[in-house]
Amino acid sequence: MRLLLAAATGAVVFASGTATALATQSALSKTAAAACALTTTDVSDIKFEEAYVPLKDDITVGFEATIKAPYKLANGALVKDVTGIKADFQRPGETGWNEAIVAQIDNPPATTTPPAEVKVKGNFKITKDNKDGKWQLRLAVTRDGAAAKDSCQEVAVDPQVKYVSSAVTDPVVVTPGQDTRVAVKATVLGASSVSARLFSNDGNDSVDLTLEKGNSANTWYQDTWFDSDFTTGNWTLELTAGRGKESVKYERADTFYVQAGKSSTKKSKTKVAFDVSANKVKKGKSIRLFGTAYRGSSAYSGKMVELYYKKKGTSSWKFLSFTKANAKGKFSKTVKPKFDAYWRARLPATSKTYAATSGAEFVDVR
Repeated sequence: MRLLLAAATGAVVFASGTATALATQSALSKTAAAACALTTTDVSDIKFEEAYVPLKDDITVGFEATIKAPYKLANGALVKDVTGIKADFQRPGETGWNEAIVAQIDNPPATTTPPAEVKVKGNFKITKDNKDGKWQLRLAVTRDGAAAKDSCQEVAVDPQVKYVSSAVTDPVVVTPGQDTRVAVKATVLGASSVSARLFSNDGNDSVDLTLEKGNSANTWYQDTWFDSDFTTGNWTLELTAGRGKESVKYERADTFYVQAGKSSTKKSKTKVAFDVSANKVKKGKSIRLFGTAYRGSSAYSGKMVELYYKKKGTSSWKFLSFTKANAKGKFSKTVKPKFDAYWRARLPATSKTYAATSGAEFVDVR
C-alpha cells in the first residue's frame, strides 16, 4: 500500500463539466445563529439535492421546501396567507448568513378549498474553497399581518474528493489451470464513484473495474481474477474518483507484481442460481430471466451464461442466447415468451472450471 500526494507528484488530472451557480453571496445578517429547527406550522420539511465541495467549478445545490397552509379563505375566495419567503444559508464556523434563492408562493388556485401545503424550490452555491460539514439553511416565512418566522434545517455537505490510500494483492501468483483472485481496495474521501484500471507495464494486458462502497462511506473495493494468460511482471493500479460532473485521476495509486506459479490441473466448481420475474404472463408481454453465477463461493465475474428453454410437451432444450455476468456475478435477460415453456441457465465448462446447470422455471403464457 502506498500513500499518494497527488498535488506534489502531478498525478492528478481534472475532468469537469459545467455547473450553473444561481445563488448570490450577499450577507442577510451578522447575528449569531439560533438553534436550527423547523417551525412546523410554516415549514414541515426541506429536501436537498446532493451537496459536496467541488474540485474546481462551483456547484448549485437545489432544495425543495414544504410550506404549510399557504392560502386562506377571504370573502369567499382564496388569497395568499404566506406573503413572502426569504432564504439564506450559513457555513460551518460562520456567524453571518448568505443569501440563497427561493421561489415564492404561486397565486391561489381557482377553488374555495385551500391546499394543506405547497412545494417551493430554491438553491444555494458551494465553491471549491468552502468547508464541508453541517451547513444550515434558513427560511423566513411571512404571513399576512404577522412577523416573519424562521425555519432552519441542517444539510450535510460532503468533503472534496481526495485520495487517501489503495492496495492490490501483491504478488499475484498465476498458475496454469487456475484462476487467482486479485483484490483491489481504496480509501477515497467525498467520491460518489470510483473506477480502477489495472495494467501491465510490460505488455498490453489491462483490466477495468468499477469499485463498490465498503462498510465505510470512504472505502471502496472490488475483486477480479487473473489466469496464467496474463502478462507477468510489474503492473500499475490507476484510480479515477468522481463526484457530480467532475472527476480526478490518480495515475499511480499502487503497483504490484504478477508472477508465474507451479502448474496444476485442479479445476474450480461452479454453480448458478436462476429465477424468472413472473411465472404467468400475457402473450406479448416481457419477463426477465435473471440469476447469479458463482465460482466456488465467490461471484463469477464476467462469465458468459447460456440461457435455454424447453417448450411444454417436448423433451429437448433449445439454446436462446448468451448473457454476461457483471462484477457481482449477476446476469439478466428480458424476453417475450410466445408459448408455455421451461427456462434455465447454464455455465459452460472451461479448462479451469466445471460446468453448472440451474434448476428449471416454468412460465405459463396466457
